[in-house]
Amino acid sequence: GRDYNYAEGVKVKNATGSEIAADSIVYVNGYEGPYLKVTPALAANQNTCNGRLMIAKHAIPASGYGVVLPWKLVTGVATNAITVGNRVFLADAGGTFVNHVSATGTVARSIGHCLVADATAGAYLFCGEGAVRDT
Repeated sequence: GRDYNYAEGVKVKNATGSEIAADSIVYVNGYEGPYLKVTPALAANQNTCNGRLMIAKHAIPASGYGVVLPWKLVTGVATNAITVGNRVFLADAGGTFVNHVSATGTVARSIGHCLVADATAGAYLFCGEGAVRDT
C-alpha cells in the first residue's frame, strides 16, 4: 500500500454526534463492545493529542462505524505554505493539520511531513507517532 496500509486499519465507532470527515486526525477516547471509540484530536486540548493518533480512511457517520489508519498519504490538500520536508502539525480544531503552531498554549503535536507543496494538489504523509515539537 503506497497510500495507506489497510492491513493495519482498525474498525472503530464514532463517539461524536456528527460525522467525522475523511482524513480527520482522531484519538481513542473509550470503547464499546469490541470497538474503540474515536473523536477528532485537537491541538488546543492536550488530552486529545497525546499518545497514538490515527487518521480516518473515509468519512465515519455520526455514532457509526468506520476504519482508521496509523499512517496515510494525504493528497489534494493545500500545503502551499509548507516547505517540502517540513513537519505539519495538528490543528486547534476539527482534526485537521496546519503548517505551524498557531496559538499560545497550543500543544505542538507533529503529525507528519509535507511531500508536495501546492495550493490545491499538495500532499503530506500522516504518521500518528509524531512527537511534541522541539523548540
